[in-house]
Amino acid sequence: MKKLILGCVVFLSACETGGSMGGSAGMHEYLVIGNRMTFEQCRARGGLIIRDHGSAMVACDPSVRGEPVPADEFNHPSAQG
Repeated sequence: MKKLILGCVVFLSACETGGSMGGSAGMHEYLVIGNRMTFEQCRARGGLIIRDHGSAMVACDPSVRGEPVPADEFNHPSAQG
């Protein structure tokens, strides 16, 4: 019985929609790829913003530059995009 329950828990944790952090509008994890600046510095300098649907992680790549993203860009819980 314990193996069955453990197997079900492992299976659900591996599913994309079974995770507890899913695409929720809760807390986000911000990180910068390959640099020692803060996420806000990377965003303000126009770094490429990478956001995966269904994940709480938001990354910024400072080696790819573009137009700076507004600071409140990630505070739209109703937008599914």
